Formats: sequence, structure tokens, C-alpha cells
Amino acid sequence: MVMSERSAAVGVFAEDLNAHLAADELLRVGFSDDEIMISRLEDEEGGLKAGLKRLFKGQETIPVATVDDFIRMDVPEQEAHYSRSQLDAGRTVVLVRVAGQQSEALAMLRKYGALTTPPPSSNAQAETNPPPVASDM
Repeated sequence: MVMSERSAAVGVFAEDLNAHLAADELLRVGFSDDEIMISRLEDEEGGLKAGLKRLFKGQETIPVATVDDFIRMDVPEQEAHYSRSQLDAGRTVVLVRVAGQQSEALAMLRKYGALTTPPPSSNAQAETNPPPVASDM
């Protein structure tokens, strides 16, 4: 299957730590801090927690409140709905602005256990199951 190049890559993580490890490696390979966003529902009210993460880890956890927020970040509508549902389920979402490097970003997200493709919309059960977690951690 040939994927069309988009300007954003999205990874859904069951473990917050794996999301941060993926973001750290994306930084090491040349993506900028401005191109990587980590979102987790529980941080919507806790600006202090997000600020401390940015200070000590270099990565801020940003709340994404609506599907429209994802769409404004160049995520296709179906994937935006899926990403928001994963936030609601307590997972962490990493969004990477890729500028022509979608396959590299997706490979890096997958390396740390991200689910990078939403399941078919007819498979509602898959949307409630967490993505696989890397077993070598």
C-alpha cells in the first residue's frame, strides 16, 4: 500500500514514558522541539505539570481539547476523531509535523510502541484496546 505524504504523523501510546522516549529520539535525529507535540488528556487542567515537563525534559505535554485542534495541526478528520478517542481512553498522543519525512517519523513512533494507523471505523472494539507496548523496556 502506498501512503501519501502528509505534513503530520500521529502515534498513540499506551504508556506516557514511551511517548516521551519517542519524542526524545525524534529530537536526536533532527526534528525540532516545535515539530513534536505530546498530548495527554489529564494535562488539560495542569499547566504546572506541563511546564515542569518542558523544563526538565525539553518536551511539553499539550492538551488537545477537540477534534478541530487535531485538524488544525494537519491531521485528517478520521484520524483526528480516532486520536481524540484515544485521549479520552487515557492514552498519550504524539503528533509530529513531518515536512516530507512522514515514513521516518512513523518508523520512530512505532519503534517505541506507538499505534500509528487508526483501525477501520467498522471495528469499534479495536478502538477500545490499547496499542501494543514495546516489550524490551
